[in-house]
Amino acid sequence: MPPKFSKPAAPAPAPVSCVAAASTKLQRLCPDYEDDIDHNLRLIEKNAEERPLPDYLKKVQQDRVSEAARASLVGWMDKFVQDHDLADGTLHHAVAYVDRVLSVRALTTDSGYELRLLAAAAIFVAAKYEDRKAVWKLKADQIARYGKFAAGKEVLDMEREMVEVLGYQLGGPTAHTFLGHFMRYAEGEDKTKILPLATRLVDQSLLNYTCLRILPSVVAASAIFLARRTLNPLDVLAWNTELTELTGYNCSDMTACVLNMFFFSRSLIYSPPS
Repeated sequence: MPPKFSKPAAPAPAPVSCVAAASTKLQRLCPDYEDDIDHNLRLIEKNAEERPLPDYLKKVQQDRVSEAARASLVGWMDKFVQDHDLADGTLHHAVAYVDRVLSVRALTTDSGYELRLLAAAAIFVAAKYEDRKAVWKLKADQIARYGKFAAGKEVLDMEREMVEVLGYQLGGPTAHTFLGHFMRYAEGEDKTKILPLATRLVDQSLLNYTCLRILPSVVAASAIFLARRTLNPLDVLAWNTELTELTGYNCSDMTACVLNMFFFSRSLIYSPPS
């Protein structure tokens, strides 16, 4: 079977960046900006100020927070986002904010209250970043009740402190960002089957502390590889030249991430969403 990403009728000039100028849609929609958008996303994801320390739990938090406790917090954040029907991308940005703050500021207690308050404030900020309507949809007092905090003022105080620590840099690309970027021209089963499973995989990666060592674009590309490997027939390659051009990664670039994601997400791989 041919690849499901569309190819041009005639050869296109060699692209400047690793994004494929290979699709007829890509050539038709904003061709002057596609390479610049991709280039900027990849520059920002490598910016040290936009990335958490991969060993912050030990180096900064001095083991006040375990990997299991962090995973439990992410699970609580995921439930928060779902319970309030917040915009796609909110969870990924919120988890990134928490990891970045904890990479530079040690918790003052190990009770879990401060950590959960930080997570709630991160969701508050991420929700407003992703959707301006969240300003009316989500209120500090409402968050305080949900998180069992003393008052909405605690949420607002933590919000101010958090954005200052982040240097007001709130828009760095996440694995969710790159997944949408890579799959923006998906059609047919790539959109109805591959994308939903890949989305679940990048969401699952948030629970995995070791994924902090991996660039978000690699996590997204690895999720697409695993989703295609899981759902496509055996005679369809999980990866091909066009996907390499689109993502900038070949199979060897993703090996470590794919293996890590596979072992951490086996329940999704063996029982993919229908």
